Amino acid sequence: MTPRIEITVMPEGETSVETKGFAGSACKAASKPYEDALGSQSAERLTPEYHATEAVAHTVEQRA
Repeated sequence: MTPRIEITVMPEGETSVETKGFAGSACKAASKPYEDALGSQSAERLTPEYHATEAVAHTVEQRA
């Protein structure tokens, strides 16, 4: 899934920011500018993707 940020504005003016396709804490960094622009936060719900490990490249070196 391509990472994206969905912002919903309700008729009453309530907003929500939801990230999709991010792994680990990358979602918080990506959504922070939008959250800052929208004002104070009343709640936060972390998805399973937030708790997923970020992809890390590992190199294994064998010596003979």
